[in-house]
Amino acid sequence: MDSMILLVATILMWVAAFAGLYQRIFLVPKWFKEPPASFELIRAQTERMRSFWVILSTLCIVVLGTALYLNWDWQEGRTHLLGGLICFTLTGILGVAYFIKEIMYFSKIPASASLTPSLLKRIRLWLRWSPVRDFLLIFAALFVSIAYNHS
Repeated sequence: MDSMILLVATILMWVAAFAGLYQRIFLVPKWFKEPPASFELIRAQTERMRSFWVILSTLCIVVLGTALYLNWDWQEGRTHLLGGLICFTLTGILGVAYFIKEIMYFSKIPASASLTPSLLKRIRLWLRWSPVRDFLLIFAALFVSIAYNHS
């Protein structure tokens, strides 16, 4: 069992979970305060956020995969690491398949556009389902933390 890689994986997973919560609590309300004018904030932050999440996600996947490989023979650890990897991967799949696509759509709407019923419906749907990503990141961090605590 390699506890150092488990520690690094645990730290990275909690960084991802807290970054997601920060985004959800502090940024998302501003993005959707007065749409579509408030979508300018999304447009202004898109490149920085994309770079941050790509780097962090890549690190998480590489470190989590390495932790899983190095601890494969440890059944209890393997189970928790797989749980963390599955939750983290689901977050990525949901992000690419829906959430990022919608945010990119919102960011391309001119600030002067009117708030149509169909746009309002898309916003409400995005807001209703976006906490799923946060829960998955928290579960991923918890699974990896359990593996680390049992190492």
